[in-house]
Amino acid sequence: MYVHHLTGRLLLVAFVLLASTAVATAQTSELTGFVDASWVYNTAFPNGEFNLNEVEVNFLNQASPRTLVRADLEWVAQGEQTDVQVEQAFMSYTAGRHWTLTLGKFNAPIGFEMVDAPDMHQASHALVYDYGLPSNLVGFSIARPLGPYFDLLAYGCNGWDRNTKTNGAMTWGGRFGYAREGFLWGFSVISGKEEAILEADPRPDLSLGPTFTRTVLDLDVNFSRNGWVLGGEYNRGKVIPARGRERLWAGFLLMVRREFNEWMGLTARYDHFDDQDGYAFAPIGGRPQKRQAVTVAPTFILDEGFKAVAELRMDLSNRDAFVDRDGRRTDRSTTVTCKLSYSF
Repeated sequence: MYVHHLTGRLLLVAFVLLASTAVATAQTSELTGFVDASWVYNTAFPNGEFNLNEVEVNFLNQASPRTLVRADLEWVAQGEQTDVQVEQAFMSYTAGRHWTLTLGKFNAPIGFEMVDAPDMHQASHALVYDYGLPSNLVGFSIARPLGPYFDLLAYGCNGWDRNTKTNGAMTWGGRFGYAREGFLWGFSVISGKEEAILEADPRPDLSLGPTFTRTVLDLDVNFSRNGWVLGGEYNRGKVIPARGRERLWAGFLLMVRREFNEWMGLTARYDHFDDQDGYAFAPIGGRPQKRQAVTVAPTFILDEGFKAVAELRMDLSNRDAFVDRDGRRTDRSTTVTCKLSYSF
């Protein structure tokens, strides 16, 4: 416990030194962050629960139009403990006006939904985000624009949400994107030989063996105009374990959001995850699950940088994968979340 707190203090001191160094020079620097807290009520439990979900501090420094460094330090609640970790820390260099090389740890450039609470239109992530995609990668990326509307990015990394790697094989990925007048789409792929997944990861790995090959294809679409936001994502994945047969899954989400004015909006989202071979969810009675989630979330801007979200979410399964408040198995679970996030 003492070592854990000492690590957090050392990271904080490093952030302060970086910020003070940048302020003392003529470089462009920025110090931002957010606090995210919530109250959550689930029908399986008689009382709600308050949570301090995350505290994050982000430092960015740009010495010139060509060079940039960014570091995001976060405190994330893990039960009774608080995990201090680096969400992102990378350096970027742009050669000429086209090629940009990035090295370090960065948010995975794949999928529709954003990582952090202030950037989200609802309180929770979709099933596709939780079970079909990585969150952060440690490695390198090379990106360049292809004319005024298209762009291309390729990367190599240690694996899904892994800081280190011991199997000697890299995971590779890329994204081909398009953006014009409020319309964006991207096609992404990530594939590689992976090690057994960390215990904290929601995807079970006990029967996959020490290594497995995982490949994902993902298509995301976003259209914004006149206060409306329409979004969608299709996700298809395959895992080839060290032993046994391959496992497939397919998922998608559809989202519509209406911005009524500068301070109020409403989001509705439907997502579906077909775990065809029992990769993401534990099979029930030896049979795999198909899960759906329906989410409705009004959002309110209380002040500059201060956002409130009230979310109603129902998760459904074709098996009795959940429990009710009496401890009986059921095929659905309902959650109400009231969340506040303050960005600075």
